[in-house]
Amino acid sequence: MIKKLLAMTSSTQMIVAMFIGFGVGIFFGESVGWLSSIGNGVILLMQMTVLPFIMVSLIGGIGKLQLDTAKLIFSRAGVVMLLLWAVGLFVVALMPLTFPFIESASFFSTSIIEPTEPINYFKLYIPSNPFASMAMGYVPAMVVFSMAMGLALIGMGGDNKNQFLSIMHTCGDIFGRITQGMVKVLPIGIFAMSASAAGTMGVDEFASMQVFLISYFVLCLLLTFVVLPWIVASLTPISYKQTWQISKASLVTAFATGNIFIVLPVIVDECKKVMRESDHLTDDTETLIEILVPIAFTFPNIGKLTVIMFVYFAGWFNGTPLGIDEIISVSISGVLALFGSVYVAVPFMLDLVHLPADLFQLFVMSGFITGKFNSIAAVMNLFILTLLTACLFQQSLKLTPARLIKLASGSAISIVGTLVVCRIAMGVFIQNPEITSTVIANMHVADKVPTKVNKRLADIRLISPKAIADVTTIRERGILRVGYIPSNVPFSYYNNTGELVGFDTAMATQLAEDLQVEVEFIPFKKPDLTTLLAMGHFDIAMSGLAMDIDQMDKLSYVDPVLKLNLAIAAKDHLVKQFSSTESILAMGEITLAYIEHDRRVKEAQAQLPQIKFVKIDSYRQFFKQKGDKYHGLIISAEAGSAWTLFFPGYGISLLETKMQYPVAYAVAQHNQTLLNYVNNWQKLRKVDGHQQQFFDYWMMGIGASEPQPRWSIIRDVLGWVD
Repeated sequence: MIKKLLAMTSSTQMIVAMFIGFGVGIFFGESVGWLSSIGNGVILLMQMTVLPFIMVSLIGGIGKLQLDTAKLIFSRAGVVMLLLWAVGLFVVALMPLTFPFIESASFFSTSIIEPTEPINYFKLYIPSNPFASMAMGYVPAMVVFSMAMGLALIGMGGDNKNQFLSIMHTCGDIFGRITQGMVKVLPIGIFAMSASAAGTMGVDEFASMQVFLISYFVLCLLLTFVVLPWIVASLTPISYKQTWQISKASLVTAFATGNIFIVLPVIVDECKKVMRESDHLTDDTETLIEILVPIAFTFPNIGKLTVIMFVYFAGWFNGTPLGIDEIISVSISGVLALFGSVYVAVPFMLDLVHLPADLFQLFVMSGFITGKFNSIAAVMNLFILTLLTACLFQQSLKLTPARLIKLASGSAISIVGTLVVCRIAMGVFIQNPEITSTVIANMHVADKVPTKVNKRLADIRLISPKAIADVTTIRERGILRVGYIPSNVPFSYYNNTGELVGFDTAMATQLAEDLQVEVEFIPFKKPDLTTLLAMGHFDIAMSGLAMDIDQMDKLSYVDPVLKLNLAIAAKDHLVKQFSSTESILAMGEITLAYIEHDRRVKEAQAQLPQIKFVKIDSYRQFFKQKGDKYHGLIISAEAGSAWTLFFPGYGISLLETKMQYPVAYAVAQHNQTLLNYVNNWQKLRKVDGHQQQFFDYWMMGIGASEPQPRWSIIRDVLGWVD
């Protein structure tokens, strides 16, 4: 059995390793999750020689060119290559339109308020210190440096140049041999990552991977059999049928083996043959074809560029689709990064747009399958590049209006038609994961003390004033009366079973337990807060209250409990438009709802007169609005994230200025003993970690749902483990 495995080709070994890995993962479940460490180790080994190989191959490959050949290639083939790259990148950028729409939401995460490091394009592209660029993994800068060295070598002569080129060639052979050795270990990494993924990845994640694989296959087939051949058929005397006939054998070979290098001689011969059939093959054209194909092979091809689509998929998968500016940045940087291995380029691009590095494992798992499809796109790219350059050299490439119209119309119809069909098909056949508010709606507060909850708001005109209760009175009475605002997610709200829950509900329950009394919750409206506290209707208000300067002479706030981040909630398609002041201004006349922050709203209204601010009674009023009465809602990012769990069609956009504000509890103005007690109590609960536990649970959802073990044969079928 082992001998048979070792006798297989590397691509076959990888396929076998993947299926065995899936089988092991499904059988053993989460117990094989640790195998991901082995997979990561193998990938790191594969990356070991990539960066130095980029340098020696580019320096040696460009440096050995003759000056005339270099001018010819860079002036004509270079222009054609750039145009083909542009076409490929454009089609790749359109493929996310096929991804099915999924309404998603998540708890608040501190990552959204952490400052993101702006991209330093100077360091990324300019190798002011080549060694630092290599150490930091700035692949584009390394490519620029290597190409500069190669171009400088073209104009040099003598034995020193030949010796140096010989060293570059030898180093390339060394790195190639090391890589060949590492490829033998790659099936182990594929097995480990497949087993780990099958054992730990949920069904929804597997469904999402279908989205990537289907879109990727469609992309490669579209480029290979439609877009690229149509360019040649539209602009040159060579027909679509001829292009297909000369490339057929090479495409089949490349798909079967996943190896482009072995078909290079075939590409040269077939390109000569088709040029001869059209009476455009001269000695110079023949020489051009012989030189161009192997040199073009060392540059990124459209097949390689298609892996950029994984970065777009990763953004969709992560719930943070890339914007146009990010797509442009990834496209430009991706071309330069793909001078090297995809195993370096993809992590680099993920980091460039601040996507989790763990997503790279999904790419590696599918890499050898997608590799077969991008191989055929790469082969067709070499055919088209060679034919277009040869026709340009022979002046048989015509850019007449009729030919350009033919090219544009045919390409547009095929691309749009493919996108529409693929989008509809995935919407029908790929089921979106069900998004519900189940988790947050089923959260609960530990029943530590007897609790009474009043749900009906009392008429303030009918309330009889009572004496303000200090700590001693509360203990003698045996009840702590806590005011709360209903439907104030995630501070105080009713769950699916009708229980009053939330961060401040949990804090109030803890406070009552520490006072050794019961707790009674009494609802109120915020405008009545000062009056109800002064009348002794409840002892303390604990419900996510933003500290208000205008209220400070009428009540007493305890020390700030939390610092919240001001944000705007909006429907998903508007979220990005609220990310900067400039984009908000570009929206024209809009309406923003708010509940608190009156002073800040007045300041904003003076600076942004085209925005209409409307005060509403509750957050639910905004999220359950009909139509587009309010374009956005001023709310904290923490509370807004919780609301989007109930209404996943909405999202949160942090304000550009990253404004924060404190929330605190309130007591009657002269209730000094209770104020002192709560301040000291809160300090204690911050130090001992209780407050942080409540924050993690109610704001960030940590522990809100018990993770269910991944289905496995060993547990769910055989019952060998619990």
